[in-house]
Amino acid sequence: MAAAIDPTKGAENIVSPGHVFPLVARDGGTLVRAGHTEASIDLARLAGLYPAAVICEIMNDDGTMARMSDLVPFAQRHGLKIGAIDGLIAYRLKNDRIVRQVAQLPVTSATAGPFMLYVFETTVEPGEHIALVKGDLSKPGRVLVRVHAVDALADLAGIIDGRESGSLIDKAMTAIAKADRGVIVLIRDLRPKSISQWVASRLHPAEPVDGSRERRQVEIGIGSQILRHLGVGEMTLLTNSPAHVYNGVEAFGLTIAGTRRIE
Repeated sequence: MAAAIDPTKGAENIVSPGHVFPLVARDGGTLVRAGHTEASIDLARLAGLYPAAVICEIMNDDGTMARMSDLVPFAQRHGLKIGAIDGLIAYRLKNDRIVRQVAQLPVTSATAGPFMLYVFETTVEPGEHIALVKGDLSKPGRVLVRVHAVDALADLAGIIDGRESGSLIDKAMTAIAKADRGVIVLIRDLRPKSISQWVASRLHPAEPVDGSRERRQVEIGIGSQILRHLGVGEMTLLTNSPAHVYNGVEAFGLTIAGTRRIE
């Protein structure tokens, strides 16, 4: 294993086939793929160590893979610490600056009039996200905010499948235009198989979509960092899901002072 992670060594220094399976983490770590491989590399980097690790599955006596309810007593018995991938993602989103502004331009919407367009890229994914701003966000008082995860099927093709009627983007922009101050952040879904995963979720609704919760967490983190860059502090969320809990936004200096339905 020492030879495998040594940058001065090559394939000729490793006996193959062997009993250790090499894995390569995705660039960007858990903010791109919420996997154990990426988590182990993130932990090594956070500890200031060389970005390599040895990982293993812990099995129960009956041969099944140990779950959290099994791991807690195991860790207590052996004096081990437990960390969850979603906790690691939350830590990185809070402490890593992963967005940067790359462009801005005044634009005009056919439905909501003039806005200032800001383009952002992230350090962890090869793609861009945008913010459309109306008015001066630095003035005191609540800012009307919509953070929208772009859905290609609903927003572009009009396929709603029992969800809200039509795209919420135009409705949110119209609400912000009427208030004369606010921002809508459009987070692009950069997963390579997001549409086929959506189809699979409709064909097999009982099966959870891999990484959906972690992806939602990353979207909130990216949106929060964009909002802070734009100077947003206290905000009123434009949302039709007021009961949804946005964990961790306070860590970015944001305060959700209220919600407003999109109509």
